[in-house]
Formats: sequence, structure tokens, C-alpha cells
Amino acid sequence: MRPDGGIDVIIGTVSNGQGHETTFAQLLNEWLGVPIDKVRLLTGDTDIVKVGGGTHSGRGMRLGSIVLWKSSRAIIERGKRVAALLMQTQPEAVEFHEGRFSTTQGGSMTLGEVAAAMAERTDLPSELRGALTGACDETVNDASFPYGCHVCEVEIDPDLGTCEIVQHVGVDDVGRAVNPMIVHGQTHGGIAQGIGQALMEQCFYDAGTGQLLSGTFMDYAMPRADLLPSYTTAISEVPSTTHPLGLRPAGEGGTTPALGAVVNAIVDALSELGVEQIEMPVTPERIWRAIHAKPQRSRRLSDEAEQESFGSQ
Repeated sequence: MRPDGGIDVIIGTVSNGQGHETTFAQLLNEWLGVPIDKVRLLTGDTDIVKVGGGTHSGRGMRLGSIVLWKSSRAIIERGKRVAALLMQTQPEAVEFHEGRFSTTQGGSMTLGEVAAAMAERTDLPSELRGALTGACDETVNDASFPYGCHVCEVEIDPDLGTCEIVQHVGVDDVGRAVNPMIVHGQTHGGIAQGIGQALMEQCFYDAGTGQLLSGTFMDYAMPRADLLPSYTTAISEVPSTTHPLGLRPAGEGGTTPALGAVVNAIVDALSELGVEQIEMPVTPERIWRAIHAKPQRSRRLSDEAEQESFGSQ
């Protein structure tokens, strides 16, 4: 806590688009009553951040929320001891609510005032002088998994092998959604990533040397906005039983189901032509070849059937 009533969050997980600056501030606003614009996130500097597990596998909010929560509780408990001394009462008689310590006798102090007193006053016990801080280094052994269902509708041009994503609908259970708009944004981005992997993103290597030949986004294609529909996404909030705050990951909600939903939709569209399986990325060439391989498959199956019939005779 800073004496001006703000707070510095030092955490070993770095935002690369998940909006931690917003969601972490929302949590501290709820737990400590600190205004969102007074929360300063400090990450990515090993001179400041000594412990961290990275930002991957749904770790950002799922794990970050736990250490923030426990650190906030530590700040409140330490702050109660200081507030009790300053208001001449017992710590048990001090309550904390919306950024303010208060007593039944009418005394009241803000969290910032307590932090300022700890930094300035020399008559406090030595263990209660200095910065008002809380720290937590947590190892989480129980995972919390997201759940959901995605449906994709595609249209195939059999002459060209091109595929158009007509509609993509997804419902994801993320437990408690701290910021639904950010969750929707992550899901939208994840679907785009999944569609890109399903339809376009292919690495080419030199057969002799193993050298990667896909060097730019011209030959390693990625989906653009005009190739994607307006998604329909919804959030289901069923609290996780393995997370103290009921949170589940959200980042993989779009990417993981999009792969299966898109490819299965293409196979379903081609099933009447006898196509049962197709490899990713499902490029127009692969779709065209799958369509035009049907006559050869039919003739082979017909020949096999005739041979079995001749053998039985």
C-alpha cells in the first residue's frame, strides 16, 4: 500500500493481452476498496519480481487471483493491528469494509491513512513500522478446468474447394467471470486462432535439411477479419469447486473447441461425397483433393465387393 491510498501489485505473471491491468485492479477494488485507477501493476522486471510461474495454461487469473486474495487478507490483518493502536482499541474490535477500518465506538481510518502512519510514525512497534505490505507465494495442486460447447457451420464450394465459416457459436463455463467483456474478447481471439490453425496455418520444411521454409505471413497464412463471421458467444458461470474463489480458466475456451468444431463441420459437409476424414490445415487444395478422390474410392470399394462376391461363389 502506498501512503497516498494507491497500491502496487508485484506479481510474476505478465499480461500479453488478457487485461490483467483491469481485472487485477477490479479484484483489489472489491477486496481492499482501492480505486481502480490507483492500482499500479509491476511485472516483467526481475529486479522487482522475484517469483513467478509465467502466463500460460490458464494461469493468469486462475493463479494470480489466489495470491492477490491472500496478500490482500494479510494487508487487512496487519492494518487492523495498526488501526487498533491508533484508535486505542483492540484488533478484534476493528472491522474493515470498502477501504476503511472502523470501530463500534465510531473511530474510522482509511487504508491509505494506516499506510501513511506506518511509514511516518516512530511510536509504533518496530514490526508495525515501514510499508504496509502483504505477500503470498502459492503452489496450487488442484486444477480447475473450463467447460463449454462450440458449434460451427460452414459452406463448401465443391468446384474450388474453398470453405466459408458461416456461423460460429460458443458457450463457455469460466466459473466466476471477473470481467465478462474481457472473457468474450479472449474467446473471440481464441476462436480466430483455432480457425487459423484449422484452415490455414501450415509449416513447410526442406526435406533434406529440415530448414523451416515458411518465413512470413504470406506463406504461413492467418485469418483476417473479412474471412471470419461475427461470433455468438455466451458465458456460463458455475463456480469451480477446486478454486477458493470459484474461478476457471478462460483463455483456451475459443482455441480448443474451434479446431474440432471447424474440421468436423467440413467433414460433415463432405460426408455425402464419401469423405470421412481430412487433415489440418484444411486448405482448399486438400478439400478439392478429398472431393475428387471419391470416384477412385468408389471404384476400389466396388472392385473389392466384386472380388468378395466372386470368392464366395
